[in-house]
Amino acid sequence: MSDPRDDLHSKFLPLNRYANFGPALKSIRIQGFRGMNDLLVDFQFPITAISGLNGAGKSTVGQLCLGGYKKPTTVTGIKRFYIRDFFPASAADPNPFGPNSSVIFEYNTTDAEITQMLTVARANTEWSGYKRQPERSCYYIGFTIYIPKVEQRDLSIYRGSRLTLGVKRLIPDEVREKVGRILGQQYNAMHFQGIKHGLRQGELGIASRFGAQYSENNMGFGEGRTLYLVNLLENSPEQSLFVIEEPETSLHENAQFELGKYLIDVCNRRHHQIVMTTHSSTLLNALPSDARVMLHRDAQGVESFPQMSAARARSILSAGRQRELSVLVEDTFAKLLLTEMIRRIDRELLRCIDIHDVGDKKAVRMCALFMKRINKPYIAVRDPDVGPDPANGILSFPGTHPPEHEVYLNKDVQIHINAEFGIDVAHILVQREVTNHHEFTKVLAEEASALPDYLRTLAIRCYLDSIENQAFQPLVALIQGHLP
Repeated sequence: MSDPRDDLHSKFLPLNRYANFGPALKSIRIQGFRGMNDLLVDFQFPITAISGLNGAGKSTVGQLCLGGYKKPTTVTGIKRFYIRDFFPASAADPNPFGPNSSVIFEYNTTDAEITQMLTVARANTEWSGYKRQPERSCYYIGFTIYIPKVEQRDLSIYRGSRLTLGVKRLIPDEVREKVGRILGQQYNAMHFQGIKHGLRQGELGIASRFGAQYSENNMGFGEGRTLYLVNLLENSPEQSLFVIEEPETSLHENAQFELGKYLIDVCNRRHHQIVMTTHSSTLLNALPSDARVMLHRDAQGVESFPQMSAARARSILSAGRQRELSVLVEDTFAKLLLTEMIRRIDRELLRCIDIHDVGDKKAVRMCALFMKRINKPYIAVRDPDVGPDPANGILSFPGTHPPEHEVYLNKDVQIHINAEFGIDVAHILVQREVTNHHEFTKVLAEEASALPDYLRTLAIRCYLDSIENQAFQPLVALIQGHLP
């Protein structure tokens, strides 16, 4: 079965993007807003999860995205967003933006090689540049999408005994099932119930579970918000833009991960573009690295770091013990390989460094640039098929192919694995058509009936015996040279 993230990534390739997602945002450049002097955010995946410390500017980016479209003439019941909706000037905030503030929107078009650029800029006391914008249904999912009725002083609470019931609006089974899957609950039925008291009208979400029926007045905040969010994503026009503030709020950890999977699913089916803010490492882990952008604010302004999350940055910067140097690598296999290389050359060096697996080659580069920006000691080591980038403190492993290729296709390693487990590595990889080197360990461990960690460690140690220390001693020496 294919990975839904890969399917969605394929749909968002430049040649396929407009056909699937319409005039989606390709990038946004922000100038003169809340310390954002010249911030460029690229949208490399239909879902963009923006992380960062509080005050970094996450909400600002999302809110400005909403000002990039006209409301479709064929759609009713939604509003058009303008920049002034989110940046009102007042006596308390006389200058929420600068006199030369602007937002440059870049849209995908029918031609994969050509994009549409449009600038909305401050002209005297008004904003100009809205007229040529493409049409798109846009939704802002802040915290008011779902406010518990008791906090609203809603008629369902304070006029409850005198209510009359109105029209029942059914919730389709597929929506009910998706809400249940996210929350880890099994619902028998769901619907929205119209309510009336005099001239006042409203609506209540109703759920049935374990033979009992209850309204949203007796739901938790996370349960109620998830119901409203999923219902809106499923019933809005296709190719809509959603800006969602911290969708993980009040959800337990597994529900956050399942929500991430659901967002990938709904974008695959309904071709929405989603820009969301988040502080959840669990939610971020459900998404591919192309979906992540971290914002960092300092005295120089705000800068974006694609393929990286604030959670990843915090884990690097706040390790349980203070080490002198952070070493960035792509994945678990690279981390183990480098650890064993260093152990053979300079065992004590391992006490002075922290090795972090941060993602793919782009994530390694972004993490390196982030560490450089905040002036923290680091070195990065990425796969040899990409090569080094000394100007940005990036080295590479020895060889010419990704580490998994170098290890598992080494003849001595193949002989050793065959003797230990009775399997032919080269034959298995061809027979099972395994072309993604990240799958090598998993597939071979299945065939060998071995734990992946054990097989990986065995193969790496045999590989290092085969190539001998002189092959990787220069790499270890360069790491030693970067110690503060």
